[in-house]
Amino acid sequence: MSKCCKCAKWWPHNWLCLKGLSVLFLVLFYVAFVFAIYQTIAILMLPGMTWKETIGLLFNYTLSDLAAAVMFLTMSKILKTLGKIKHAVAPCCCETHHEDAPVEENK
Repeated sequence: MSKCCKCAKWWPHNWLCLKGLSVLFLVLFYVAFVFAIYQTIAILMLPGMTWKETIGLLFNYTLSDLAAAVMFLTMSKILKTLGKIKHAVAPCCCETHHEDAPVEENK
């Protein structure tokens, strides 16, 4: 869990900050891409199918998997960019800087 997400820790969107969500969507991209390759090989290995049926199956199933993979990659890139913008505009100030605090001496 992120150090910056201290309030409402029980909400799922606070479990990971933007960088963690970016990595999650990148992993989902690779899973969807590998599944699309697996599904393409499985469709091409089907016996007794004509080329017209095979091409139809490839268009229906493989293209939808690749579209989902592109969507996951797009979300990953958007979240990564938002994380960089958030860090540049409002850096995390959760760490308390005791060194900068004025020291009062008792006289």
